[in-house]
Amino acid sequence: MVRPLDSLIEKNVIVYTSIADYRGILKEVTEESVALRGRTGWHEIPMECIKEIRSLPE
Repeated sequence: MVRPLDSLIEKNVIVYTSIADYRGILKEVTEESVALRGRTGWHEIPMECIKEIRSLPE
């Protein structure tokens, strides 16, 4: 089964949360969280904190 966010894996994205915005390459999507590789390291963001995920132009 293909999930909508799977098409963004290995692409540059911005993840909007209520606390901060995270930019990086989307590496993994699970039911609990997403994992990004950003300029400052890895970020694992819980799904309940995410408001929106958008792809960035390359």
